[in-house]
Amino acid sequence: MALGKKDIDFFVLLIEGAENVLEAAHMFRQAMLGNEPPATYFNRLKDLENKGDSITHTIYKGLNKVFITPIDREDILELAVKIDDVIDGIEATIARFDYLNIVHTDNYMKEFSAVIVKSCQHILDALKLLSKKKYLQIAEHSVQINSLENEGDRLMREGIRQIFLEQKDPYHDFKLKELYERLEQTTDACEDVANILESIVLRYS
Repeated sequence: MALGKKDIDFFVLLIEGAENVLEAAHMFRQAMLGNEPPATYFNRLKDLENKGDSITHTIYKGLNKVFITPIDREDILELAVKIDDVIDGIEATIARFDYLNIVHTDNYMKEFSAVIVKSCQHILDALKLLSKKKYLQIAEHSVQINSLENEGDRLMREGIRQIFLEQKDPYHDFKLKELYERLEQTTDACEDVANILESIVLRYS
């Protein structure tokens, strides 16, 4: 994408990044609900992760080319980085299905995927409101993302508790624990985006 000083719309780029993350979240949910081994989705999710990196890089370059930004450049940069962290988390999770050779999903993974989809939808909706300077309406989305992060914490705790209650193959149990923890970190990344949005709302509303 060629950048000129007059044609850089950071809100458009942030929304494009959030749309890409939401697409990845939906694809990840398909991987959790489908009949194929989840690792079969790895290449497609890696492509979306690469696209996210490209969007983030475009934002970096844009910030170096302009003096005036619609909100503080630090906020734009932090949002770009944290949105990228979300898609990195999704890609890192599907990669674990590959290299840990996990071929079946369970109810915790399926519930996590639903939490991630909902969180990413709230991120996208909040960024669209941010682009319209509808600051007060953003707060509800941040609250919902925080609530979903709490749900992610619960799923991780219950998943790990279940591992120790029904100990089976210790290697497989380790794999599940690793996966649940990475999923929870992805919901944390969504909450990081919400926290930045809350900070912006407090300063601009």
